[in-house]
Amino acid sequence: MRLSIWRQALSDDEGLTLVEMMVSLVILAMVSSGFAYGLTNAMTATRGDRARIQASNLASREIETLRNEFSASKSAPLEIAADSRVTNPHPLEEEDPPGDPLVLDNMPFTVTRTVEWLTGGVGTSPCDGGTLVTYPSLGVNVRVSWKEGGVERDVETNTVLTPPKGTLATIEGFIAAKVTGADGVTRVPWLPVSLNGDGGSQTRITAADGCAVFALTSPGDYTVSLDQPGYVSIEGTQAISRVETVEPGTIQVLPFSYDKAATIDLEYVFLGSVGGGYAIPDPLSAVTLFNAGLPEMGKREFAGGTATVSGLWPYVDGYSLWAGTCAMNDPAASGGSRGNPLIVPPGETVTGEVQLAPFIVTVRDAADEPVVGEDVIALAEDPAGCQEAEYALGRTDDQGQVQSGLPFGRWTLRSASGEVSAILAANQDEYPLTFSIGGLE
Repeated sequence: MRLSIWRQALSDDEGLTLVEMMVSLVILAMVSSGFAYGLTNAMTATRGDRARIQASNLASREIETLRNEFSASKSAPLEIAADSRVTNPHPLEEEDPPGDPLVLDNMPFTVTRTVEWLTGGVGTSPCDGGTLVTYPSLGVNVRVSWKEGGVERDVETNTVLTPPKGTLATIEGFIAAKVTGADGVTRVPWLPVSLNGDGGSQTRITAADGCAVFALTSPGDYTVSLDQPGYVSIEGTQAISRVETVEPGTIQVLPFSYDKAATIDLEYVFLGSVGGGYAIPDPLSAVTLFNAGLPEMGKREFAGGTATVSGLWPYVDGYSLWAGTCAMNDPAASGGSRGNPLIVPPGETVTGEVQLAPFIVTVRDAADEPVVGEDVIALAEDPAGCQEAEYALGRTDDQGQVQSGLPFGRWTLRSASGEVSAILAANQDEYPLTFSIGGLE
């Protein structure tokens, strides 16, 4: 009896079973993974914090260096203000050329300094104040950027430098370009703006407030221009300019509506759930874009075969588009709707569908038999405004049929066997429609 009890106790003290060992290993792996993940995050955060501290120090260094230069001579404020935007102007080592990235702990940093005349006092954009100039100061923005894990990070710092009295005695007045985007609210920064006039020529960069301010040594007439590739004015042109007369002791602000150009890739499609076999008419239809803000009754036309429409002003309410330029092609002309406008954000490309109304036309002879191999054309019944008033639809197949599509409107479908009138309306319930030419009287 005692031997049995001793053997049972010995059995209870044996090592882990295989199941218990597997459970222990899984728990150990989970704990180790969590620890490694936390350690990795901590190391990443430490690297990110160190880079941010270094960037902040570089920004402070640039501000202090600029402050010393600003006070070095009477001409220094004007010399500093002459370049509205510079990159890496002060290398870390004397032998390094200006403009190269500043490297700390193998991390390259980019220091971008922007200066802007503040003519209406601190805290007020020169483009939003009045025309009278108080004693001007120089607003300075320093942005230090770097890449971390493929993502750009940055820090910014700002200050205001006020020139000593008498330093700006040669400045007679100011002129500013106020650049606003397509939404009418957002300012457009970092754009080069050119000035030409009685006092010479200058080029400046718009600051974060979309404002570029020119200090002038003589009053007179000046032309302010923007001409940046990839951008467009509300008038639809890349280059735009305005002329203004500057009086002594004043600032003249010229507003510009200017933004990144929008692009539409055109794709011709047939309405309805039609399958294959429908032929695009020849020639390819021209395309009309509509927005009430466009000149020429809100419409802009593009020739048939145009695959991409670029250089468009990115209206916030978008563009309506349809096939054809005839007055009758406008979906609203046939009682329909122009559909939901196509919204194209600034600088982006979207695909716009150019809709064709599909139909099947059957050609029959006097015996009501299908006519094979006969050409069918379409003629606009009202050709007003048409770039294309006639289309070739194709040749009848072995069933005497042609499957094609046209812009909205009233058309005459014609072949050697006869003709039929076809009304293709935007508010038609179902497509494709069917038409017959010839056959029994």
